[in-house]
Amino acid sequence: MIAPEHHEPKPARTGTLRHDTVPMRLYHEAKRLGVWDPRGLDLRRDAADWARFTVAERDVLLRLTVLFQAAEESMTRDLLPLVLTVTREQRLEEELFLTTFLAEEARHTEFFRRILDEVCHQSGDLQRYQTPSFRRLFAEQLPDAMQRLLTDATPAAQAEALVTYSLVGEGVLGDAGYRVFTTALAAGDRMPGFRHGLARAQADEARHITYGLFLLSRLVAEDAAVWTAVSRRMEELLPLTLGIVSEFFEAYDPMPFGLSLDDTVQDAITRFAARWAALEEVRAQGRVRASTPSVEEAVRAVQKWVGVELRPMPVEVRHEGTSPVYTFHVGPTGASALLITQEVLGQHAAADIIAALRAQRVAERLRKSGRTRLTCLNARGKILVQPAEERP
Repeated sequence: MIAPEHHEPKPARTGTLRHDTVPMRLYHEAKRLGVWDPRGLDLRRDAADWARFTVAERDVLLRLTVLFQAAEESMTRDLLPLVLTVTREQRLEEELFLTTFLAEEARHTEFFRRILDEVCHQSGDLQRYQTPSFRRLFAEQLPDAMQRLLTDATPAAQAEALVTYSLVGEGVLGDAGYRVFTTALAAGDRMPGFRHGLARAQADEARHITYGLFLLSRLVAEDAAVWTAVSRRMEELLPLTLGIVSEFFEAYDPMPFGLSLDDTVQDAITRFAARWAALEEVRAQGRVRASTPSVEEAVRAVQKWVGVELRPMPVEVRHEGTSPVYTFHVGPTGASALLITQEVLGQHAAADIIAALRAQRVAERLRKSGRTRLTCLNARGKILVQPAEERP
C-alpha cells in the first residue's frame, strides 16, 4: 500500500488583502447583498396562488422547480474541488469569495426544496422530471469535470471545469430557466414570495458567473493553450445543453404561459454570446501581450546571467511598488548594484538586454569594485549602461 503523500503546512500569508481585485469586490458585494434566509420568505400567498394555476401550468412550474433544485444541489456538492484548488494555490482573495459562493449555492438548494415542500406539496421522488440530457450533464459531466480537479488542477482542467459549471450550468441553462420563471409568473402578481426568492437567487448567480468569467479570462490570458480546451469543452456541451431546453418543452403541446422554445433558446444564446465575446477579447489581448517582451521573464533571465557571471556572489532583485526601476543587488551586502529601467525590460528581448550588458562589460565593472552602481536605460531605442549618477 502506498503511503499518503505528506505535505508540510504552509505559513499564513502575511501580505495585505487586495481589495481592488474582482474576487474581493464580489466578496464584499456578497456580504452586503447576498445574505438572505429562504425560511424567512412569506409563502402563504404562494400556496393559495398555486391552487389557482391550471394542471398544465402547475406541471410546468413544478418541472422547472424540480430541475432547479436538483441542479443547485449538484452545484453545491460539486463546487468543493474548485475551493480546494484555489486554497492549494494560495489564492486567498478567491478563497474568501468562494466561501460566499458555496453558502449561496446551499441557500438556493434549500430555497427550491422549500418551494417543492410547502408550495407545490411535492416531497416524494420527482426524478421523472429529469430528462436524459439533464442527467447526463448534472450527474455525469459536471461532477466528472469538477472532481478531476482533485488530481489534475492544470489551467486546462480548471478551464474545462469552469466552462461546465459557470458558462453552461449557471450561464446558458440558468439564464433559460430564470427567463421561463419570469415569463410564467409575470401576470397577476402571483407567487410573491417565490418571485422574491428567485430574484435573490438570480442576483447571487450573477456574481458566480462574473467570478467564473474572471477566472476563465485569467487562465486564457496566461496560457494560450487553454483556449483550445475551452473551445473543445463548449463544443462538447452546447448540443447537450440545448437538448435539456428542448426536452423541457417537448412535454407540452400547447406550452402554457405563452412560452416559446425559440425565444427561450435565443435569449440564452444571446447572453452566452456576450460572455463568449468577452473571452475572445481577452484571448486577442493575450496574443498581443505574447508578441511583446515580458518584464518578468526578462528580469529572471538577467538575474540568471548576472548570477552566472559573478558566481559565487549572490544576486537579489528588488522592485518597490510602482517604481520604474528594477535593482539587481550583487554581493553579500548588496553593495554593488545594477539598475535597469522597466522601459528597457519591457521593450527589449532578454537576449538583447544581456548582449548589451555583455558588450558594455557590466559583469567586469561590477566585479572590479565593491561599491559600483550602474544604470541600464533606453536612449533612442538603444540600451546604454553608465554609472548611476550619469545621464545620456
